[in-house]
Amino acid sequence: MHYLDAFPRELQDYYRRLFGREADEIMRKLREPVEHYYIRVNTLKITREKLIEELKKEGLRPFRSPYLSEGLYFVREGPNFPDDFDPKLPTVVANKYAAESVYQGAMLYAPGVLKADKGIKEGDEVQIRDPRGLLVGIGIARMDYREMIEATKGLAVEVTLPKFKLPSLSELKSFEKGYFYPQGLPSMVTARILEPREDDVIIDMTAAPGGKTTHIAQLLQNRGEIIAIDKSKNRLKKMEENLKRLGVKNVKLIQMDARNLPDLGIKADKILLDAPCTALGVRPKLWEERTPKHIEATARYQRAFIWAAIKSLKKGGILVYSTCTLSYEENEGNVKFMLRKGMKLEDQSIFIGSPGIGIDKVQRFYPHKHLTQGFFIAKLRKVRDA
Repeated sequence: MHYLDAFPRELQDYYRRLFGREADEIMRKLREPVEHYYIRVNTLKITREKLIEELKKEGLRPFRSPYLSEGLYFVREGPNFPDDFDPKLPTVVANKYAAESVYQGAMLYAPGVLKADKGIKEGDEVQIRDPRGLLVGIGIARMDYREMIEATKGLAVEVTLPKFKLPSLSELKSFEKGYFYPQGLPSMVTARILEPREDDVIIDMTAAPGGKTTHIAQLLQNRGEIIAIDKSKNRLKKMEENLKRLGVKNVKLIQMDARNLPDLGIKADKILLDAPCTALGVRPKLWEERTPKHIEATARYQRAFIWAAIKSLKKGGILVYSTCTLSYEENEGNVKFMLRKGMKLEDQSIFIGSPGIGIDKVQRFYPHKHLTQGFFIAKLRKVRDA
């Protein structure tokens, strides 16, 4: 399966109009997991040097981020076989979510199995493919074909050769102890750019599961207060678990739709809006179904969150706006909307990405240039009431 087959024709055309010659390389990189897999050292509990020692004891090889003192990364292994590799083995088909996990080195569990070739027995070597036929890994069956399809839990295939290999972190003792949080480099940069102070009134809209919120708390050394909003009860429950594991104590959780933020009557010094987006920058992308129509609809949807943020800022207050998408409309297009609504772009304290498209002072991260997810960050100050 060619990497371009993962993208609808309209989206390919859109990327080529936006990125020119680089479009194909961007799409090729989107198919792969990130080359440098980052974690954030939780300095509320441990230093970077001590965490490095802990991770080495657990058999991992972490590297220090050259950009952030709280950043560590692991180097991705692979690809372990070519795109046209056909191992001629019995086939197990995994759903998209499970296939993306196997593609990066995870095991395949029974709930992720869509179908399996008849005759597969426990102990057989099998190939794992996604629903569109992409080979994501090879492994040893730990169930027969019937059990794989019928079981609601348990290991279906022990993956011995994934396409790529990233470290499995959630089972580590250092993870359980709350010594780190798996978080991409651009996402960490976002919280730094907010430059929180303990006397600021800080709001994180659409905050769960809490990566950026807990980073802000860490930068504040658990002082001050952060108001974290999310409308999903389940995501907030996950966030509560993360707050507890990481030892974060200065976050107040509110379950509500962040588009209704002005109803709280709070005037904030700083707001972080990591906006719901088309997630076109997320890697790996075994295939993409969104088209330019989805981009336009999402950009309009985001403006309701943006408008709520602007109304809830004090004059002189700061809004940091971020997305994990590559489109113009959701990024620079919405910044232009903000500039018409009384906002002014500010310089960013850390700038390690690329300039924006047609706008200065905004920061883009590209998969083919920065070895990260596709990401966008803008920092704006409220200079007048719209």
